[in-house]
Amino acid sequence: NNMNTTKEIAQYINKYANQHFLRAVIESDFNFLYRGLSPDTNRQLVDKNRSGLVIRDEPFDLLDVETYGSNAAASYFQSLEVQMNANGLSIRPSNSHMGSTCPLEAAKWGTAVSIWPLGERNVQFAWMERGGLFWPMPKSSKSRAIAHSDGTNRNDDRRLSDALRGDAWEIMFRADNGFLVVPAAVDDELKQILRRYWN
Repeated sequence: NNMNTTKEIAQYINKYANQHFLRAVIESDFNFLYRGLSPDTNRQLVDKNRSGLVIRDEPFDLLDVETYGSNAAASYFQSLEVQMNANGLSIRPSNSHMGSTCPLEAAKWGTAVSIWPLGERNVQFAWMERGGLFWPMPKSSKSRAIAHSDGTNRNDDRRLSDALRGDAWEIMFRADNGFLVVPAAVDDELKQILRRYWN
């Protein structure tokens, strides 16, 4: 598949992006989910002069001390792993990545890109029910309940679209079939093309 133009990217998203995620993005009035790309991955985009890149082998690093440079963060995600497992969730830190609804937040980790999980199997999302970040934890003692969705419930699209509208919320995503990344620099153009498809 060619991914040299934003139009080709939009066609790829329409065809291959996870349907639950795509419906939630549309319902949120085209709010995207972002990540910061590592320099190596970004180099692949630049070298191939691509508008998008499919990533299938990104290491899961939420349980690593190096990720946040903090033992406290690693042990927090470890306890989250246990909690999500106990709640019967198949999404958890060991098989997921972190995204942000804010490209500026994502840019702190590297080049900001929108992410598009691919395929229909084993694609899931989790976020703080009250919004905000997984880490660092807020000082307040408000509820740390976790919301999750996978598109099997009637309300899943709406709930995920509400989360995508959140102001700099973090959304954990599991994408076993890989995910497409598109530089946030083309957001406006991409939204325009997608809107034309869906209006």
